[in-house]
Amino acid sequence: MTTTTTYPPAPRRRMSAWRLEGLRITRARGGLVLLAGYAFFGLVGPLTARFMQQITKYASTDLTIIAPAPIPAHGIVNFANQAGQTGLIVAVVVAATALCFDARLGLAVFYRTRAPGPFALIWPRFVSSAALATSAYALGTLVAWFETGILIGPLSAASILLGVALQTVYLTFAVAVVAFASTVGRSSLSTVGMSIAVLFLVLPIAALAPAVSPWLPTKLASAPAALVTGGGVADYLRAVVVSVAATAGLLALAVRRARRRDL
Repeated sequence: MTTTTTYPPAPRRRMSAWRLEGLRITRARGGLVLLAGYAFFGLVGPLTARFMQQITKYASTDLTIIAPAPIPAHGIVNFANQAGQTGLIVAVVVAATALCFDARLGLAVFYRTRAPGPFALIWPRFVSSAALATSAYALGTLVAWFETGILIGPLSAASILLGVALQTVYLTFAVAVVAFASTVGRSSLSTVGMSIAVLFLVLPIAALAPAVSPWLPTKLASAPAALVTGGGVADYLRAVVVSVAATAGLLALAVRRARRRDL
């Protein structure tokens, strides 16, 4: 006579917001596009700096173009200029995709009924989006720094690391802008549009005022290029303070608006 032993089913692992966000990042293509984009600009920046004189010789124009002799700082300056706007736009799109959890009614109901509150939904997505954007920028900077050392000459490690740190503060602020915009707009497209309008239109126009410019987060966008060309970190301390405070304020407002918004 044989007996069959039955075992209770294994308990299902609870899908936390952090685990869900980790799965989303590893399966989504936006993060790979962002990493690849910054790495590409990290490769192209030093190359254009090194061979700009040769490139201008073959330019089909009647104007005489005089390119300066390449110096190591040009490699990072070219990378920062080329990746600054394009990389930021891609980072905004990737962050908007993650933070617009109310864009689809079915998913919005699923998320909201399984989270203790909007903070538990916004915070993991904000952290992962900011970490992805800053990691991509750090990767591009590392590539540009390494290639600049090979093609042109060495650069100070301190200026490079300080530039990455200041850009990290700015990119984190930019993701906070996206987090707030996601509670105003319903779709990813409207969130991207509002975020780009703030980052590329409202803040740059405000920066035209000399008394306001040193305090704005957009001041940090030029820090990586300025630091390798002799700029001082003290010039950016006011912008860092405002950026950190604005990031915390935007997140608090985003949580408050998400809590009060109806589906």
